[in-house]
Amino acid sequence: MQETEELFRSMARPAIWGIEPYDASTIEEPKIRLSANENNEGLPPSVLAAMRRALAGGNRYPDSRNTALREKLAACFSLRPEQIMTSNGLDGLFTMLGRAFLAPGDEVICGECTFGVYADTALIAGASVKKIPLGEGYGQIPADFAAAVGPATKMLFFCNPNNPTGTLADAASLRKMLEDIPPRVAVILDEAYFDFTGEDGSESFKLLEEFPNLIICRTFSKLFALAGLRVGWAAAHPGLLDYLYRVREPYCVTSVAEAGAIAALDEKEHLGKTCAAVAAERGKLCAALRRCGVGYIPSRTNFVLIFPRERYDGLAAAFAQKGIAVRGLSLRKERVMRISVGLPEENQQVEMALGEIFG
Repeated sequence: MQETEELFRSMARPAIWGIEPYDASTIEEPKIRLSANENNEGLPPSVLAAMRRALAGGNRYPDSRNTALREKLAACFSLRPEQIMTSNGLDGLFTMLGRAFLAPGDEVICGECTFGVYADTALIAGASVKKIPLGEGYGQIPADFAAAVGPATKMLFFCNPNNPTGTLADAASLRKMLEDIPPRVAVILDEAYFDFTGEDGSESFKLLEEFPNLIICRTFSKLFALAGLRVGWAAAHPGLLDYLYRVREPYCVTSVAEAGAIAALDEKEHLGKTCAAVAAERGKLCAALRRCGVGYIPSRTNFVLIFPRERYDGLAAAFAQKGIAVRGLSLRKERVMRISVGLPEENQQVEMALGEIFG
């Protein structure tokens, strides 16, 4: 057995020896799923119908560049189709970025506590990672990211709002960060959760005309409830996207997923109600946390990061007893929990568990 393990290790690239496989915390049903920041409300009938229609053509390859979806996104966000690329979720996009732009000796900058795939993207390519500490209130400070750029820096990831802290950096500080970063550094602005902020969803795209090294990422996995279909997309300068197309898988978004995404973009009233419901339920959860004296980070997303402290184990047991799945994480060596905002009846169960442990 040991000889076989050593054989496989010798076959693998040394750069990945120390990387742990991504743990998506597989959940067995039935559970109240509040661990993956999904939209528990599910899909509207129009989206399901569009995907069922697309199944009839399942014997054919999809349009490799998802032209119809890119045209729809361009119309929604005042972009040009050639500025848009689709991907197999945002994970697929980050894989492309690593394949296209990173090499051993390069440096990647990301946050101290942020989406772990950013660091993995660097390490898989043999690049190094520089992590920027969180600021006051656990927010990411754009100026600190810009100041950290050095001669070896090739790529910078800024998650806004940040996962898992839920904090949002303001537009002015982001612009200043971009102004202070050399054009040779690819800046990835991950806005996977931006739909929940209540801010203008098109505003950041205006930066693309000024900063050709900027790549803005969005997804259909959160608000649009298409997590299982894996549809991500990026907006950037067409010349930059050209190099991503050179390493992109030919058919990375299926025709069924594309049909669902196009239909979802038309559900503006439904999406607005969903955002309002998430904000209301998030407010109730935070009020319950305050009543129980549980620390948390004010969030602009569909999740809240909490600090159970010495009662972590008790709260984890209470959640397990009620069949509630949350995400256990570590922040500065302290065990914390990220709780997704679920449906009202699901959030009531969370509040009951908090009351049982914290009184």
